[in-house]
Amino acid sequence: MHVHTHYSLDGLITRSEVKRVIKLHKVDAIAITDHNKISAWNDFSDLMIIRGVEKTIVDGNEKFDLLIYFLNEEIKSSDFYEIIDAVREQDAFTSLAHPFDFMRNAPQNIGKYALHVDALECFNSRVSSLNINQKAKDYAKSHNLLMTAGSDAHIQSELGNAYVEADATDIEEFRKLLEDGNVRVCGKLSPFYVHLYSSLRKKGFLEPKL
Repeated sequence: MHVHTHYSLDGLITRSEVKRVIKLHKVDAIAITDHNKISAWNDFSDLMIIRGVEKTIVDGNEKFDLLIYFLNEEIKSSDFYEIIDAVREQDAFTSLAHPFDFMRNAPQNIGKYALHVDALECFNSRVSSLNINQKAKDYAKSHNLLMTAGSDAHIQSELGNAYVEADATDIEEFRKLLEDGNVRVCGKLSPFYVHLYSSLRKKGFLEPKL
C-alpha cells in the first residue's frame, strides 16, 4: 500500500512493470502513492489500483508524510487539519508513513497527529531497521490504531516487498477488511542501495523505461 511511480521525482516504476508484477501474482493490487501528486491515476486505471497519494506535511517545526487512500480527487491543501477534513469529506483513509523513521520524514510528536488518522504504516520496506517497524506496531496496538504496510517501492524490484494481506476478492471488500482490522501486515526490508536509485533519479541521472 505504498508505491511510487515514475510520476514521483524519485520514482522509476512504469505501468508495464506494475502490470508484469501483478500478472506474476507477486501482488494482486497496488496503492499508488506518489509524492504530492495524482498524475499516475489515469495512466494506471486499467490495473487494480487504490488511488492514493503521499502528502508531505509541514506543521511548524514538524515535517512528516501522510498516506491517503481511496481518494476520488486530489487534495490540494498542505495543511494537516485541512487535509484531514478533506479526507473525511471524500470518505478516504489515512495512515502515517514510516512514523518512527527519523532518517526520513517522521513526526517528532506522533501523539498530536495519531489522534486524527486511521492507521500507522507498521511495515515499511525502506526503513533501515526492523526495530523501526516494530515501534510502529507497538504504538498502533497500544493506541488502538489500524495497521498498514507498504514496500515504499520506487523501482520494480521493490514491488511486493511489503504488503497488506486480506481474504478479499476486490478493492471494496479489501477496504472493509482493512477498516475492520481483519488484515495481516507482511514484508521484508529492501536492500539499502535502493535509496541510491531514488537519489540518482531525483538528480536526473536515471530515467524510467517508458
